[in-house]
Amino acid sequence: MRTENKVVKVRTIGIVSVILLGFLFHELYKATEIKLLSLIAPVNESKWEHWKIVFSPMIIISIFEYPFIKNYSNNYIFSLALGIIAFEFVTFGLIEVYEFTFGQAHLFVHVSTYIMGGITGQYFRYFLMKYTEPSRVLYIIGIFLLVIQFSLFAAFTFNPPKIDYFKDSIRGTYGI
Repeated sequence: MRTENKVVKVRTIGIVSVILLGFLFHELYKATEIKLLSLIAPVNESKWEHWKIVFSPMIIISIFEYPFIKNYSNNYIFSLALGIIAFEFVTFGLIEVYEFTFGQAHLFVHVSTYIMGGITGQYFRYFLMKYTEPSRVLYIIGIFLLVIQFSLFAAFTFNPPKIDYFKDSIRGTYGI
């Protein structure tokens, strides 16, 4: 199989897998109540906790897809970090714009923006992998961004700021 065809196939499987895994992760902690899973899956219905359904599936899928595209990819970690950020900002940015413009977003808006974010984040990630030159600095920046984001998830799961973005929209509580 030609490299470009292989990459398209891996990217397509990755997009679908990330989206489906995100839907699964949405309910993972609620279904199990395993404290360790609270680091990678939402523990409540706050907007902040939903960022985990972007981050964790992208990390997991990237681990599985790396062996198939390692020869194609420049700056894999940097591209992953920025792909996650693009996914998050498209998904949650569009929700915020919708709510600012029209009021409370319904399930359809959340699901459709999540799908749009997943597609955008994955395409952006692959674009960066293909069109950036290999760089140790970008690798370090990528690691830094991933570690910072995971650290924020861990910290705010157990001790979130007492502001609306971190408040469970159903129970009115914060964090775990």
